Amino acid sequence: MKKYIILLIIVIIAVCSISYLYLNYVNGANNVQASNKEYTSLYNESINGATLATNINKIIDKNTKNNVQKDENGYFIDNGTNSIIVQIKFKDSDNIFRIEQIYNNGISKFINLYSNLNFKCTNIKYHSKTNLVSYMYFEEV
Repeated sequence: MKKYIILLIIVIIAVCSISYLYLNYVNGANNVQASNKEYTSLYNESINGATLATNINKIIDKNTKNNVQKDENGYFIDNGTNSIIVQIKFKDSDNIFRIEQIYNNGISKFINLYSNLNFKCTNIKYHSKTNLVSYMYFEEV
């Protein structure tokens, strides 16, 4: 009789463990989808400069909260898990700018100059480990 009780307890523990792991996996996948949704919704969509400025603030804040390291130029470094690198190409310049440059020069200046212009995200890349957004490229249209 003791053998059956021990076997039953082992089966219950195994089922609970597998259920916990599965629910944890589903919850993680849902978190990735929710996190990516706000960025993937921008892909191939025309947005104005004010909306882009809002997203710049969100991405800078997210990178800061995730303790993403910066290089000697003050640019966020891709950490392979939860960093987001964003580049912006303006029509009137041959240079490609990182959002850190725009943020450091002042978001209010950016809004004053570019709030009525339209931008389009033409490239999104994802981290291979976490499937979170790792890179976005915006072009002025």
